[in-house]
Amino acid sequence: MTAAFQLWRLTPDRAEEWQAIRIEALTRAPEAFGSSLDDWDGRPLADFAKRLEGCEMWAAGPGPGQPAAVASWERDISPAEPDLGWVMSVYVRPESRGQGLADAIFDRIARSASAAGMTRLGLHVGSGNIHAQSLYERVGFVKTGGPPMLNERGVWEIEMRRMLRPALRHRLRALYA
Repeated sequence: MTAAFQLWRLTPDRAEEWQAIRIEALTRAPEAFGSSLDDWDGRPLADFAKRLEGCEMWAAGPGPGQPAAVASWERDISPAEPDLGWVMSVYVRPESRGQGLADAIFDRIARSASAAGMTRLGLHVGSGNIHAQSLYERVGFVKTGGPPMLNERGVWEIEMRRMLRPALRHRLRALYA
């Protein structure tokens, strides 16, 4: 990370920051999210704070209070895969793209998820959102090759995943092989 921006966690007490950039994201890039502007616009600040309680949300920008990029990760979304964390709510303001903000956020998410016992990260992205797919590939995600899924808003999405570290049983097997 360069001195040009800072990285910080959006916690429930920072809900106003999350509210502002979330509404902007849903306004400027509505096709990129499973939620719509109608889902969030006009909701009380407490709803935004509650969302921040249920995930680990990171922001990057000139400094706290001025997020130019955000992304979150959550655990326990796929009960059959307890070592898989899911990345959501990725947004970088158009004027802030190409400055390393998303790279820094993804690096922080990967370290945090790994420390929490995750061995992989997954995400869904619009099948036509080539720019986002390029970002995700640059930070280590690969397309799973599974069939596209239709999200609640009628957008076809593909799944991408990133390995964080080998599962413990594979590391143990390698040690004793």
